[in-house]
Amino acid sequence: MPELFAIAFTTFVATIGPQDVAIIFAVLTPKALPAQRRRTAVPGLIKPKYYDVDPNQGFNLHLLHEEPDHRNAVFLFAWAPGGGTPAHNHKTWGVVVGVEGEEKETWWLRHDDGKTPGYAKLEKQTENIVRPDDTSGVLPEDEHTVQNNLDRVTLSLHTYGKHINFTGWSSFDPENDKELPYSLVVN
Repeated sequence: MPELFAIAFTTFVATIGPQDVAIIFAVLTPKALPAQRRRTAVPGLIKPKYYDVDPNQGFNLHLLHEEPDHRNAVFLFAWAPGGGTPAHNHKTWGVVVGVEGEEKETWWLRHDDGKTPGYAKLEKQTENIVRPDDTSGVLPEDEHTVQNNLDRVTLSLHTYGKHINFTGWSSFDPENDKELPYSLVVN
């Protein structure tokens, strides 16, 4: 995973604004300073607007960077208390770093071949908690669910090989064996 992070980070760092570089650098360099010192060393790094959540989605995506062709998209996610996603894939690679609080990831295994439109047979596999400075990664066909089980907004930084709304990704209803198109509201 460190190699994937290094490739993702160096690919876009030269093209983004100084404030966004500061956010990304501070969040993605957990070995440089202990977490407490790192967050207090740059007062105001996480602006209040980044804690805003969309009550209809249960979270909010704050776009920090994206190339003109939608590659190398970087988002700061704000997860509402109790908010989260349905099971979904990404159709691109991704790297997640916990910033504040924690998010629970539930990983699914797809049993069908994906050739029947609208159908997907998923089985719950494992769960993982992403806390500040923890990393997690997804491949294009990985299916997972993300949930904030805390009583406050939590934050995580997500870097994707392509902006997720431009990948043709899917959400899933595992109880009814359904696959649906997926799109999110991005701020």
